[in-house]
Amino acid sequence: MTGMRSAPLARGLLAASFLSGGAAQADGSISGRISVAGSSGSALQGTLVRIRELGREAAADRDGRFRFADVPAGRYTLTAQYLGAAEAAQSITVRDDATTTQDFALGDAAVKLKQVLIVGQLAGQAGALNRQRAADNIKTVVDFDAINQYPDQNVAESLQRLPGLSVARDQGEGRFVVIRGLDPALNTATINGVRVGSPESDTRSVNLDVVANDLLEGLEVTKTLTPDMDGDGIGGNIEIKTATAFDRGNSFSLRSEGSYNEQRDTISPRLAATATRLLSIGGQDDFGVSTGVSYFRRSFGSDNVETAGFPLLETEGGELAGLEEGEQRDYRVIRERLSTSLNVDWRPSANNEFYLRTLFSRFEDDETRQSSVYVFEDGEVAELDDAGGRFDGATQERNLRARIETQQIFTTALGARHRWDDWKFDYVVAHAFANEKNRSNLSASFVGEGLDLGYSLADRHRPVFFGTGNDDPADFVLDEATLEDSSTEERETSFAVNLRHDYAFSRWNGHLQMGSKVRLRKKTAELEAAVYDGFGDDDVTLSGFARDNRRYPLGHYGPGVDPGAFRRYFNASRAGFELDGDASAVDSRGADYRIDEDIYAAYALGVVNIGDLRILGGARMEYTDTVSRGTAITVDDVDGDGDPQFAPFSARRDGSALLPSLHVRYRFDPRLIGRLAYTEALARPGYEDAAPRQLIEIEEDDGEIQRRGEVGNPNLKALRSRNVDLAFEYYPGSLGVVQAGGFYKRIRNFIVIADVAGSPGFEAFDEVFQAVNGQSADVYGLELGYTQALKFLPAPFDGLLVSANYTLTNSRARLPFRDDRLSLPRQSDRVGNLAFGYEKYGFSARLSATYRSAFLDSIEELDDPRFDRYADANLQLDFTGGYQLTDYARLYVNVVNITDEPFYAYFGADRYASQYEQYGITGELGIKLNF
Repeated sequence: MTGMRSAPLARGLLAASFLSGGAAQADGSISGRISVAGSSGSALQGTLVRIRELGREAAADRDGRFRFADVPAGRYTLTAQYLGAAEAAQSITVRDDATTTQDFALGDAAVKLKQVLIVGQLAGQAGALNRQRAADNIKTVVDFDAINQYPDQNVAESLQRLPGLSVARDQGEGRFVVIRGLDPALNTATINGVRVGSPESDTRSVNLDVVANDLLEGLEVTKTLTPDMDGDGIGGNIEIKTATAFDRGNSFSLRSEGSYNEQRDTISPRLAATATRLLSIGGQDDFGVSTGVSYFRRSFGSDNVETAGFPLLETEGGELAGLEEGEQRDYRVIRERLSTSLNVDWRPSANNEFYLRTLFSRFEDDETRQSSVYVFEDGEVAELDDAGGRFDGATQERNLRARIETQQIFTTALGARHRWDDWKFDYVVAHAFANEKNRSNLSASFVGEGLDLGYSLADRHRPVFFGTGNDDPADFVLDEATLEDSSTEERETSFAVNLRHDYAFSRWNGHLQMGSKVRLRKKTAELEAAVYDGFGDDDVTLSGFARDNRRYPLGHYGPGVDPGAFRRYFNASRAGFELDGDASAVDSRGADYRIDEDIYAAYALGVVNIGDLRILGGARMEYTDTVSRGTAITVDDVDGDGDPQFAPFSARRDGSALLPSLHVRYRFDPRLIGRLAYTEALARPGYEDAAPRQLIEIEEDDGEIQRRGEVGNPNLKALRSRNVDLAFEYYPGSLGVVQAGGFYKRIRNFIVIADVAGSPGFEAFDEVFQAVNGQSADVYGLELGYTQALKFLPAPFDGLLVSANYTLTNSRARLPFRDDRLSLPRQSDRVGNLAFGYEKYGFSARLSATYRSAFLDSIEELDDPRFDRYADANLQLDFTGGYQLTDYARLYVNVVNITDEPFYAYFGADRYASQYEQYGITGELGIKLNF
């Protein structure tokens, strides 16, 4: 129902609404609320409420409320169906010009249920399945109770359990969420409906490891966008919902935990508390307050080895693939995560609601990285074969980087919802910011020359580096030290209004809706760098700062750099250092930019229910006006003096996009639902690609003038995607779902980094790297899922629960510098989850496995596939178990990464290692109190 084809049906629905408007004065309405009996009013979102005689159906909203408009006078049977409880039925009488109120308290004997509502581990599953079943579009839901059934550290890790989702990790912890294999930058994230920006400077990907999962009410991953949603989510949208008092009623929960990481042999504390309270101001329970706080201080680390690739090296016998450079890294991290939330709701009447939503999260890494770099290419090949190599007169660097990185996310929304008869009106003003600050980022490099170094490939995944006479710290001289302070910030203020009209005509019913939204966004990045390359007349050696690093498990490391001792020396002696002014200025001003992006959107949609068929169609128009400001830097050693020249670099781009969509849902029978969707979406270019930054270098080499450049492209077009989805969901008699679906995406204007030397503006250049719009990419796949509570088994096996999902994805992208098509970066062909759970007699346990197949991680050399970097397949096993000590207290134990699964990446083929990193096993012991 999009474009011109939707006009006749839209006019018909509009006419029906006006025709029914006259009848609305005579007909009545039905309203009510679904809640859990004896739970202080906890709502049951997603409950399907039906008027049996009319075949009309409504889904309870987040507050458990439902409403039927324009119901002819008469006597009817009203039913409430919630997965996890028996169907409830109630006979009601509707009178003209009156509202009949009928509430359901599921689990209460008053509605004569055959079973009480399922609680505990299965409650989360029930809540998620009910919301998924009632949705107009294709989405996957995880509820509060289910989130707590896995030993996940943050929001990103909680999402990795869902069909079609995986995570990109940092230091072994999930950071970015990948939906259906697409780059995280093509997804969007919202917190309580408020768009979240990226704290980082180079991407639109949202770091969801910043947000703790203790404060959540639920997560929703929307895979097919509706017109009332922001249109820039090709992969989908991740909605993070925090708890309100009307969700949980009166409640209080407390969590205390200690975790142990074997990699660093430390114990880390975790504390969280949430409280919700319903108050009576102008009426009974009309005011609600919800607040929460979560704090986690985790000491951990990782060890890795990395290589710079395997080019062909000259030997006496010819050319062989060998290492030019290898690196050992040792990370030590103290990570603190603090999240707080405050939600306030006021409902002075059943038709009016006012709310405030806030969430603040702060994430800080105090990180020290020791690295030992073996620069084999500086020496001569002494021995080289497939098993390793040895080099005479090579160079080794012993480096230190010590930094404190802080990321913050804050969202707030102030809004209201009103209802007048068949009309609904809501509005909201919201503000969000995300920032990152690196303060006193200190780096140092000590260099030793003329060393005999080598490497062994006895274990293809874990190269071992070695040397002769390279353990004396006096042989390593301070070559360079850098101090940096950087900040990145993204702010967005938005205003949105929505108007909806419910209608009924004969056996048709539905609603018409329209709305608009303004988003004013600003992205800034600033860097202050001081690069020092002179340290007095005498050499400064590693001897005064050496630290033994015997605990490095991936080979012999030798002396490292003591971070405390070197920082004290740096602070005391910095005034006498020689500053490299040109390098400092280029680094600093070249990283600065500002992007102002204003988005104006309007939409219209219509929903019609015809028996068991529900159709939602409409379109969204978005207009984007972008102004970018940065710096163009030129370093000319031929016609100039070699000093960097700085000039303003600015650009402006605007454009509009019409995004139609159509969603069809058909209920074949009470257990089987089919869905079909056609949608269009866009993705605006990433900040690093579109930032107005330019660095041009002109120099003479062996009598030839070489011109090279790295240039941003503010004129990049937004990616556009056309998407088709087909899905089926079957809900068996006991709590569970079997689902299968296929999807296809055609993505235009795909963005890649290319060498544009010779193109207009760069005709005389030898090499210029710039982000450009490619041709197209195709993504298609199949999602399968099965979740079942095995209640039909005899005791004690009736406490078993199984959950499994598997996603097959394939993609082909046309790139301007390759003849063959490639898979999209970060797209795994296979993603799967498997979990076995048990809950009975107060005991609960769950063993879970998360799998992601190998994927293309990055393209290192544009014209040489041998240097394409791939991440190897990864399988992580986790366990959580607990015992209900009392009605209010639960003791639990978690084991994360049971098999100590490492991260492995390679160049071109599995035998050419790029990175091997291991994180160790983490154990957690804690207690949860719920009142």
